[in-house]
Amino acid sequence: MSKLGSGVSIFLVTIFIIASILISLFSSYYFTSTLSDQKAQELAQLFSSSEVSFQDTAKNILDSRQNVLYVKLLDSEGILQESMGSEEGDNIEMFPITTSENNTILLGLVKTDFKGLTISTAIWSGLIGLVFSIVVLFILSFLSNGKSDSLERIIAGMKRASRGDLTTKLESSEAGDDVTMIRAYETFNQMLDLLKRKENVEVEEPIFQPTLIATEEKEEETKNRRVTVVVAKIADFQDLSSTLDPTEFNSFLADYRKAASSIISNYGGVIEALMKDEIVAFFNAPEEQTNPELRAICSAVEVLQHLATITRERKLEGKIAINGKIGIGSKTLNVYGDSGVPQGIKAITDTARSICEISPIWRVIVSSELYLCVSEYVEARELALGDDSYYSIVGVEEGII
Repeated sequence: MSKLGSGVSIFLVTIFIIASILISLFSSYYFTSTLSDQKAQELAQLFSSSEVSFQDTAKNILDSRQNVLYVKLLDSEGILQESMGSEEGDNIEMFPITTSENNTILLGLVKTDFKGLTISTAIWSGLIGLVFSIVVLFILSFLSNGKSDSLERIIAGMKRASRGDLTTKLESSEAGDDVTMIRAYETFNQMLDLLKRKENVEVEEPIFQPTLIATEEKEEETKNRRVTVVVAKIADFQDLSSTLDPTEFNSFLADYRKAASSIISNYGGVIEALMKDEIVAFFNAPEEQTNPELRAICSAVEVLQHLATITRERKLEGKIAINGKIGIGSKTLNVYGDSGVPQGIKAITDTARSICEISPIWRVIVSSELYLCVSEYVEARELALGDDSYYSIVGVEEGII
């Protein structure tokens, strides 16, 4: 290739790479600049219901959303009327919401750091721009040498790749003895491998959805469905957080929550909240399920077994034990037909949470009403906790789920 041709090639490669990186950076900037506003607007919808008071709505948001630090209510003259939550922290964004009564609601949200995602996107875009520019340069080179058959194969392969087919590679043997064409085929195949790896990389983007606890008026048909709620707590959470090394405790929490969420999801449960000391999960909502009560009990038993394994390992290492307990509540609720969102879910969530609060450690406790639904398949021991009777799950029939 001549010096002039080399200069043009380098220029084209540079243009491709710069264009790819600029596009990715613009997309990342647009995404990060609008996501926080979208979160605030979605939260604003939760205050639009006239049937729910400001205090209840704010408490539900603070209890179920870790990225919301405080909620304040100002009247039309800007005078503070109510304040819930804490303003402690340096990384907080404030979003004002104007209500229909000309009051203002101030939301304090934790800023999300998208630096890592932006850098990763820019690197991938640069690599892809480099690969595609090399392919284009090869094509331009082949046009001048009259290699029509091999060139047609590359063009056909690029068309398939543009339609999402990344499985068909080019055979180097079809290029004959032409070293340049063999390199072109290998480069094309490497591009497919790179795109496959990028397709398989899962980048976790913050997804914000209105909580199921929200009670908004909707013009949808409803039907009755029995919804089950699981609340799993770590006993003595406050003492542990002040006694254990913060790095160790945060590492344990991350691993435990990830494993527990996976177990619950495997049984069809939906994780509603991951709060400081508890995990809240729904069964039979929003998707309808078979045997939701048994699914909830099986997942709770497995989560507690997993935590027991962690505790045994900690004891062998001479570390402080971490204890757990789980409460389960169930109730028939009205469910919106299209979305599957249940009405009055807060009541059953509070019931499961109160059962968990009075539960002894290392027990899965269910209400008497729920036990009657599953008594044929589980073994349980009746317990008197406070003024009511509950049942502690001892065993579940194998293979029932």
